[in-house]
Amino acid sequence: MKPSGDRIYLGPLSSSLRNQMGDRNMLDGEIDIADAADVAGVKSCGDPALWHEAAMAALAYRGDPHDFLPWVLQQPETDRATAGWIFLWAEGSLYLRGETDFPLDHVAGAKMLELFGAVCARSQGIGFVNDALGLDRDFDGERRKCLAIIQNGEVAPGIVAPAALLARPFGPPRTDGRFTLDDGIIVCEGLA
Repeated sequence: MKPSGDRIYLGPLSSSLRNQMGDRNMLDGEIDIADAADVAGVKSCGDPALWHEAAMAALAYRGDPHDFLPWVLQQPETDRATAGWIFLWAEGSLYLRGETDFPLDHVAGAKMLELFGAVCARSQGIGFVNDALGLDRDFDGERRKCLAIIQNGEVAPGIVAPAALLARPFGPPRTDGRFTLDDGIIVCEGLA
């Protein structure tokens, strides 16, 4: 699902996250993943749901000048939906076929190749223990397209397919209402 500029409401901020981030001025409760201090705060919070929103903000809107995306893919607590969103939103089916040019405005092709590789390696390595966040059902078409490429033996030479990540559908998105993604800015309820 490509960004549309619409707000995605995900709810009030937990008190533990508010306490962890409370010493920082978060610009009226807003987090900009293109800002180094905000990236440090997001990394330190230990909240996979916030990491998921930050990954969407970086890839779809703001870019990743502080290498948040490679970092989040290395975290054991990262949710399966975060990796799924990165792989499917950026059209992982192109990667599986060996393409090196992707229809993205905010992350360069070379960096996307690294991210796709990281998702695949993690999928086929330690995998994703957390599977609570879910994805919009619109992603299932791309997931099935990727599975068909894998099952039909059409994966380009040298690419490890993320079969474990894609093997089963994602649950519906969790809507606990802690964050809103608004044109790439994460709005945290209760920080202001």
